[in-house]
Amino acid sequence: MALLAGVAGMVALIAGEGSGVLVGVFISVTTVPAAGFAAVAVVLGDWGRAASSLLQLAVNVVAIVCSGVVVLLLVRAVRRRRRLPDSLPAHVADR
Repeated sequence: MALLAGVAGMVALIAGEGSGVLVGVFISVTTVPAAGFAAVAVVLGDWGRAASSLLQLAVNVVAIVCSGVVVLLLVRAVRRRRRLPDSLPAHVADR
């Protein structure tokens, strides 16, 4: 799911579509449960589960970032192949 969140985020950024809510949901689904479970485990003093939840959170964040970078690299490769400029569209660059 984290990989899809990163892809959706980059595609929404590049396309400039109004799908920010969907991206937010994807990212929330991949990060909030692990962070919440880690917080509860810390409060309960269950350090092993807290550590595993934080590890899961870290894996999810890394997956989101890596998939976003892959999408950007693929878009860049396609633009170069089609001899299009590397710059973002005007509606994205103005943000």
